[in-house]
Amino acid sequence: MISKENQRLMKQPFLTRPAPAAVVSAVSQSVIALPALIISLLLVPLLVPLAASAQVYDLGGMYTYHYRDGRYANWGDFALQGARLAIDDINHSKMLGNDVLRMRPENIIDYHCWPDNAGLMAETLMQKNIIVLTGAACSGPAVEIAQVAEKYRVPVISYGANASTLSSPERFPWFVRVVNPSETYEGYLIDLAAHFGVKEIAYFFTTDAWGLGASKVIHDHASRHKIKISKEYSFARDTDQEKLQSYMGDVKDAGIKHIVITTPTPDTVRLFQSLYDHGLNKPGFTFYAAEMILSDESPEVVYGSLGYFAPAAMLPPSEKLTLFKKVLEARLNKSINTDSSTFITSALSYDHIMAVAHVIKSIKNDSQVVNRENVMKYLRRMNFAGISGQVSLAPGSNDRADMAIQIFNNQGYKPDGETVNFVSVGFVDTKTGVLHINEDAIIWPGSIGSAASGQSQVPE
Repeated sequence: MISKENQRLMKQPFLTRPAPAAVVSAVSQSVIALPALIISLLLVPLLVPLAASAQVYDLGGMYTYHYRDGRYANWGDFALQGARLAIDDINHSKMLGNDVLRMRPENIIDYHCWPDNAGLMAETLMQKNIIVLTGAACSGPAVEIAQVAEKYRVPVISYGANASTLSSPERFPWFVRVVNPSETYEGYLIDLAAHFGVKEIAYFFTTDAWGLGASKVIHDHASRHKIKISKEYSFARDTDQEKLQSYMGDVKDAGIKHIVITTPTPDTVRLFQSLYDHGLNKPGFTFYAAEMILSDESPEVVYGSLGYFAPAAMLPPSEKLTLFKKVLEARLNKSINTDSSTFITSALSYDHIMAVAHVIKSIKNDSQVVNRENVMKYLRRMNFAGISGQVSLAPGSNDRADMAIQIFNNQGYKPDGETVNFVSVGFVDTKTGVLHINEDAIIWPGSIGSAASGQSQVPE
């Protein structure tokens, strides 16, 4: 559940009126009171002369901090906190002179990572005086949101939606993202399976926009590596446990030992529960999934998925990233694991807000009008050093260019017995596209709790 403090933070307006940038909320002041060096190191090169009068640029936000069934989505909560921290930093540093960014609580919608009515929700925000719609991290809803954006001519920037269909600026001219498309994530799962000598898999995917895009990627890579997809199951999001249980029973009866999953987190959790119920987490098996499970899942899900591999963005180490982690920990009053989907998400969310600020700054520097059309135009030119690395778009696409990818391995629980221990065991060289794996660091399904030293192949 969301803590009372986090609930308070999520409701707290960070700028309560069109005031000078120095006016920030008490909670913001307590964070920014951390060494001023933090903010100066992050943003001092970006300062611009003060404008004659202050302009407030309102942002809309579509973030998921609860799934449709009411379960807490901590990655979405972290994303919202990352976005708010970016807004605070931008305004406190006077990056935009006297002008400020603002995202009112009433302009933030928890859309539950669900496509139904996502377009209508976005429409309510786009009819307001917002300059950009932010968030929209889930691909299915992002497609609906991007279509509405074209109607209202409102820029949409996403920190997470990576369906390959969203790559096209012709189809989605008012959408950009600070992440790579699906091909650079899910495809490496099959490359990894091929690395381990896997010849046959069972494959599970959902029939939403992201799942269908991922399916194409999985099929393309499987064909390239001559890996046979012996069993394949497609289904709607939020399919009930009983049906998924029967699918996994078919896989067990067929004797297939290698399973690939490209479904949203709730469905992935149900499939891992099915793995546990069917007793399939044992030596000789391998599992690959597009999503990283969360620490608040049941022990059955954690152990059912023990040893599975998941791709994620790789954040290059930097002083900026270290300082961001310290500020975020102070904001949330808890330590944060940098090798977690929540931290990675928060950093990407911070940078997608920073992208908006850089764009507004560039428009002002060029003595142009800051309006929706110019913001969209300049978003396609963005190029800045973010805390997640260099942020720019690949030519002719809506996609981030040259983003590093790493491979995580679920190794059960950390010593606290509560936090899922995801360990980075490989990465993709951004220049060559080659996948590098540290096989000695891997824990395989059926392991008790420590990596087998020197284990260089799938255990039998």
